Amino acid sequence: MRWMGRLERRTVVVHMASGASVRGVLVGVYRDSLVMRHSTYLGPQSTEIDGDVVIPRPNVAWVQTLPEGAEP
Repeated sequence: MRWMGRLERRTVVVHMASGASVRGVLVGVYRDSLVMRHSTYLGPQSTEIDGDVVIPRPNVAWVQTLPEGAEP
């Protein structure tokens, strides 16, 4: 997933194997995890998440990029 480093500082939605999804600004791409800021849990009731979100790579099903200027 080396290409994922090019998505840093972009707004993305990370869809996880559990079915949960998180939208935010991707600020870190590491071998074992992704780090996001200004994140929102997307579910029946969207919830803003304070601080950084660290998502272990094994939990990531797929990553969706959003258009430039999309609200984080």
